[in-house]
Amino acid sequence: MTELRTRLAFYPAIVLVYAILLVPLVIVIATSLTVQSAPTIPTDGLTLDWYVSLFQNQRLIDAMIVSTIVASATAVVAGIVGTITAFGFVRAEVRMKETFATLMLLPLMISPVITGVAFLRFGGLLAIPRGYPQIILAHSILALPFVFLIVRSRLLTFDERLEDASMIMGANRLETTFNVTIPVIAPAMIAGMLIAFVISFGEFTATQFLVTPSTTTVPIIIFNQIQTGLSPEISALATTLVAIMIIVSVLGDRISS
Repeated sequence: MTELRTRLAFYPAIVLVYAILLVPLVIVIATSLTVQSAPTIPTDGLTLDWYVSLFQNQRLIDAMIVSTIVASATAVVAGIVGTITAFGFVRAEVRMKETFATLMLLPLMISPVITGVAFLRFGGLLAIPRGYPQIILAHSILALPFVFLIVRSRLLTFDERLEDASMIMGANRLETTFNVTIPVIAPAMIAGMLIAFVISFGEFTATQFLVTPSTTTVPIIIFNQIQTGLSPEISALATTLVAIMIIVSVLGDRISS
């Protein structure tokens, strides 16, 4: 009985937290269905016309394509580098390992503005072209800690007796890594890459310094359009992004579980 009362006592707090988290999303979704020309809560009926208008807007479609390319490339780069780095920190004997591991988390601790300004200022000096190269590299830096943490956590719980058994059967270290270790930690790698995809797709702060007219991403389009006035089409675009993020997040959770 006491346990039941304790659970019931927490329910209002749980509902309040979810309300705070979800109400803004519900409002955005609702305003994307309005029949009015401004984003208002629909009272005169519902319509999908703004979604039709969205997918007829070539500028927005181009931005979606750019964001998808950037996010996909970021997921691959952050996935590969993060996995290799995690292997190094877990398997290699390095002095001050934990200190260096903490430094790997710096992109989480500092503002993305610093990353964007750094690339804007020094990207040219390093011969890194603006547009896709700088954006993908900046996004990869911002997403790398997430991949590193996820893969490192999986490697720390990895049963190394599986590798020992593989090598006893005659496999060398490289064969064991590709045939035993990577298949076991693959769910963690894929989950990290999906998170990197989500982070990159929604990244605005650093991206605003690095885009070119031909590599404008969706968050930049949204920011530019709200400067001239809100439109239900922006709500429809935001709802589409929310749907994409939810799908990717659910996939990551399913794969890693």
